[in-house]
Amino acid sequence: MSQNDPYEPSQGGQYIPPPPAYQATSDIPPQSPYHYSPAPQQGNRGLLGWLVSAALAVWAVAKYGLLLLVKLPAGGTIISLIVSFGGYALVFGPWFAVALVVMILVHEMGHVVEIRRQGMQATAPIFIPFLGAAIFQRSHPTDALKQAQIGIAGPIAGTLGATAAFVLYGSTGNPIFLLMAWIGFYINLFNLIPLWQLDGAWILGPVSPYFQVAALAVVGIGALAFHLLISPLLIIFALLGIPTLIARFRERSNPYYTSVPAGGRWAIGLAWLGLVLYLGVMSLQAHGMLAQVAR
Repeated sequence: MSQNDPYEPSQGGQYIPPPPAYQATSDIPPQSPYHYSPAPQQGNRGLLGWLVSAALAVWAVAKYGLLLLVKLPAGGTIISLIVSFGGYALVFGPWFAVALVVMILVHEMGHVVEIRRQGMQATAPIFIPFLGAAIFQRSHPTDALKQAQIGIAGPIAGTLGATAAFVLYGSTGNPIFLLMAWIGFYINLFNLIPLWQLDGAWILGPVSPYFQVAALAVVGIGALAFHLLISPLLIIFALLGIPTLIARFRERSNPYYTSVPAGGRWAIGLAWLGLVLYLGVMSLQAHGMLAQVAR
């Protein structure tokens, strides 16, 4: 799924590499909490003046109410979630919107929990309609393994959430849970692709750039074999990821990568591979079950 911080949003919510820290509230310039408007003119302009004053009052309430919500820790998340839900519901229907928003939120909260576990600050997810969600950090990891742990926390949380939905479908027979499981399996699998700003690129950062190239080859073969992941968006990600991959080869002697112990490289690489295999199998299974339910 997709982060001006280490995780850039995607349809699954994905982390973006961190530029300078984003200040959630301190970057908002101070504003007066009062709004003054001229008194309405009397006579034949009284009605027009009343309408102007009413419009200004509504505008002031909306402006300062929105400002207050954004300043609250969950304000931006709530507003962006509602906007994204509305967009998805208009295009795909309300139940699909519910399933997608829930799975994106679970994925992104995995990143947030791990960032805060490492002692760093992060905002709650900010939803970006039709792209996923983003998280903003004020501090960043000091080595590639810690960054990889943040990267993989999202897919782990998302995989657990999708699996829980799959189990709930098995016990209730409610197709909304099956839809939610399939969406969760798919978006987390997509985010594990080691391209550009997707989570997979950060997860495999400390492993080896050669392993990343091999993983991309496997993803490409799998996409061609199952006709699942070929899309204009993926092609764009692949093109944008070329400079990042080249830079990774050039910086392979950087202490940011070389300080990671061999055990950490193996652990994060095997964890990535295990998630890919599990999510690949489960997304295909859930997709087949959805096709049967839709008949």
